[in-house]
Amino acid sequence: MHYSRRSVISSLAGILGGLFFTLLSGLYIVKPLVLDGDVIYFGFPFAWLGAGRKGLFHIGPWHYYFFLSGFMIDFIIYGLLTALAIYLYFRTITAGRKKQKLCWASSKLKYS
Repeated sequence: MHYSRRSVISSLAGILGGLFFTLLSGLYIVKPLVLDGDVIYFGFPFAWLGAGRKGLFHIGPWHYYFFLSGFMIDFIIYGLLTALAIYLYFRTITAGRKKQKLCWASSKLKYS
């Protein structure tokens, strides 16, 4: 099978960009109000990591939770957005080069 360079780059950028931006979204913290403990969620737009501890007077250790569905949804969203951005970038670069070649060829014909 032969794949074009543009489609391979868009696919790799989608995968790597999706992973990068999903992990970067882990810096977004949501701390809901809980009366008898602490709960923190990480991830945007869907929380994919949670941490919590219980205890009103005796605070216990932190427990961490990984939400695979939230991680996969964030990964797909950010991957598609990155692949779309790379596709649009290549599309405008290619259109600009074609336009530049046409202008160069027409100016060459004018002065010949």
